[in-house]
Amino acid sequence: MKSASPNLSAMDNVIDVHVVGEKPQEQHYSPPPSNSSAITTTGQGNFGLILKDLNKDNFKQLTKDVENKLKVVNQTLGMLDNLLDSQGFDAILNEMLQSITLKTGELLNADRSTIFLLDDEKDTPELWAIVAKDENGNNLELRFPAHIGIAGEVATLKKVVNIPYDFYEDPRSANAKKTDEKTGYRSYTMLAMPLLNEETDELVAVVQLINKLKLDHEPHATLSEKIDLEGFTSQDEQVFREFAPSIRLILESSKSFYAATQRQRAATALMNAVNALSQSSLDLEDTLKRVMDQAKELMQADRSTLWLIDEDRNELWTKIPIAGNLKEIRIPRTAGFAGIVAQSGDPLLIPFDVYDDPRAAVARETDQKTGYRTCSMLCMPVFNADRKLIGVTQLVNKKKQGDFPPYNPEDWPHAPEQWRASFNRNDMEFMKAFNIQAGVALQNAKLFAEVKQQEQRKTAISSPQIPAPSTC
Repeated sequence: MKSASPNLSAMDNVIDVHVVGEKPQEQHYSPPPSNSSAITTTGQGNFGLILKDLNKDNFKQLTKDVENKLKVVNQTLGMLDNLLDSQGFDAILNEMLQSITLKTGELLNADRSTIFLLDDEKDTPELWAIVAKDENGNNLELRFPAHIGIAGEVATLKKVVNIPYDFYEDPRSANAKKTDEKTGYRSYTMLAMPLLNEETDELVAVVQLINKLKLDHEPHATLSEKIDLEGFTSQDEQVFREFAPSIRLILESSKSFYAATQRQRAATALMNAVNALSQSSLDLEDTLKRVMDQAKELMQADRSTLWLIDEDRNELWTKIPIAGNLKEIRIPRTAGFAGIVAQSGDPLLIPFDVYDDPRAAVARETDQKTGYRTCSMLCMPVFNADRKLIGVTQLVNKKKQGDFPPYNPEDWPHAPEQWRASFNRNDMEFMKAFNIQAGVALQNAKLFAEVKQQEQRKTAISSPQIPAPSTC
């Protein structure tokens, strides 16, 4: 099928999962050890080992067995939060996804394969996949809008796209060709298929296969010599359809488990943050610091600021540590992204990349001066118990999980990998709950400060005035 698509943007070809256990012609990432499968995990799970030697028939049987077991596991999903260590479970799910991707490409004799899962939690749905591991063993995640490129065409139309030899002759290959030129790879054929929920017809994932290989190819031959010029066939599509329902259930269950562990992790962080605020003193500076620290930890943000509204001066103000001392900062109430929320009282979520937002000119100029790089942002209103707007929490740069090198200001304006992430609707809901407690703590601290000031004024008024000594 060679239907045209209105969305012919980037990401038509990606650095995908290498499925044949040997090095691609050029990689940006360190290859796995020669005695390992193309995708490996360390110290977690053995799903890949189970799949390694399976053929089409017993792979279908295995996926059916897993499907039956997952139907039972799904019934007990609510108990997983208390039974599983979420960090370890993330690794197991990643290993399962990568192993299924690897085996799917192997069974259909593809040189490269990728399974793009749909993330519909964001305002703009995205397709994402773990495409490789870096030299430190961290997962490298690729994300892009769900309507972009060939994978986006499949996701949007929910139809198979099968591009025969020569892939470069298809007008949709332009961006893939640019990517190939950078990596030294060569795409000859491609098959991309939607994975749908049979009951709802909703998209679960897009499976993308690149370069059909000859069955009898020489392992050490060049890629061009290995290529099956016939490309992917209708029989390949049928083989995929036979085990697609089981793969779909495995992926959906994995997404459900992952979402459950993420919610549990966030709920635990929220409880810790609320407990910390409840134990704060009535000192306003201490409360400000606690709110900012706990919000940053809760949302896995690189920076956080709590702006308070000064009604008398029509300003936003905060105190931030500079050179070890708290320094008061004031800006007009309408200034910046925080000012937008202070005016409207509504949340403001700006996903990666903030610089693409037309309102980000000032933020970009400020970053250029300081060397910082603003990538994503979430601003949330803070109300007191009377539903009066008293402040704005501003969170900057959602952090990816994993170990990354510290940000180097000399790399500006390049966005570092650890900040190529976005806050989402779940983050907004958790911050909304957090800000309720923050509003109570701030109101108490402000009332205490006002009472303290009144007492100081009364003391000053009631203190006897000592007359100045006579000079005569």
